[in-house]
Amino acid sequence: MRIFIGMDDTDGAGWATSTARLARELGDALADEARFIGSVGHMLFSGVKATTNNKASCLVLETERTDALDSLFQRAAAYVEAHAAPSSAPGVVVAGEEAEQLAEFGREASRREIRCDEIDRLLAGRRATGFGARRGLVGAAAAVGLTARGWSGRWLEFGGLRRVERVVQARELAALGVFLVSLETDAEVPGPEDWVDTHGWLRPQLIAGRAALPLRRIGERLWEAASVKAAKTFR
Repeated sequence: MRIFIGMDDTDGAGWATSTARLARELGDALADEARFIGSVGHMLFSGVKATTNNKASCLVLETERTDALDSLFQRAAAYVEAHAAPSSAPGVVVAGEEAEQLAEFGREASRREIRCDEIDRLLAGRRATGFGARRGLVGAAAAVGLTARGWSGRWLEFGGLRRVERVVQARELAALGVFLVSLETDAEVPGPEDWVDTHGWLRPQLIAGRAALPLRRIGERLWEAASVKAAKTFR
């Protein structure tokens, strides 16, 4: 069973641990109960004044235990409460097969600012909790829905991607589970022995529920990640 844990608004001014980093740490902490697949970051409506970039995170886990949801919810809520910034207003939402029911809400949260009181009815009866002003519940619920939908966001952790060298062979990325997508108009695709310049920032996109890395060809058997800020190109 696939499980989604959304969280948001866990950091604050001068706080060293971002929500994205806290999500990765939580995934590792829960590894004894469920396999940590990775975490996805979603950019929501940019007009929210309470945050710098309004990026919510969603952990993706897998387990064969059908009774794991309640335990994971309790542990995730306790972890966030203990490790969030004192000035934050965190929210935590945990869902299993019903996660995609929050997809349309996630899309709405990317278009406009949503007040906390607007989601009380949506989250009634679900595994959701907020602390302080509960602002993070909006982002947590949106991240769960969008991740379950599978067509937006970037993987901030997936298969140990942060340990990958800047320049890596295509076969190594494939071994991590990263699906390589050529943006070229011809039929050529990266071969297993081709080299990929990730620019030191390997963050695959969430496409069709998979970790997909769009590539541009930059030379003979040389490619570069197309979805990163420009850096010095490896040639």
